[in-house]
Amino acid sequence: MKFFIVGLHSSGKSDIVDILERKGISCGHIFSDITTPKDNIYNSYNYELYTTKDVNEVFENDAYLFIKECKVGEQKFYEGLSRYTFENNDVFVLSPDQLLVTSFNNIDEDICFVWVDNTKSNRYNKYLEDRKMYNFKQRDIVETADLTTFVKTIYTKPILYFCHEEPARIASIIYTAVRYPETQEMFFENYN
Repeated sequence: MKFFIVGLHSSGKSDIVDILERKGISCGHIFSDITTPKDNIYNSYNYELYTTKDVNEVFENDAYLFIKECKVGEQKFYEGLSRYTFENNDVFVLSPDQLLVTSFNNIDEDICFVWVDNTKSNRYNKYLEDRKMYNFKQRDIVETADLTTFVKTIYTKPILYFCHEEPARIASIIYTAVRYPETQEMFFENYN
């Protein structure tokens, strides 16, 4: 089973992945052809950097779950999730706008969404605490544009739901579900 951590920005998704990676769980990263990661671009330091040629090859070979064009200020770039990354990892992070352009067709693996939810004020406090430099309001507009479809999409698969939860506790549950698949049904029953 593949686990997709989803939720709005500054909800703790990257903290969860950091913990899981330190514990030896294979976590796939979104790729991008951004030339230089920048503080004002949301999550750019977590990208797996591809060349534009690599992105074109992934696109031409239909070897992706999603590819989308992004623009922040004057900088344009692509981001996406390759099939290779998907096939070789257990956990991934998607923002709502990424999830809504992701194709889960032709995937043989079972998928579980781990929804990390929080209030806007708590997310803003985390944004300030982490000293993020991207524009909070602009990112919120992008991610909340179609929340109804986001919620409908994640409820098409098994879901683990967490609201205002410590990242380490969520990471512990994901870690256990990945390492001990027999626990997954229990988690689906109790965290939906």
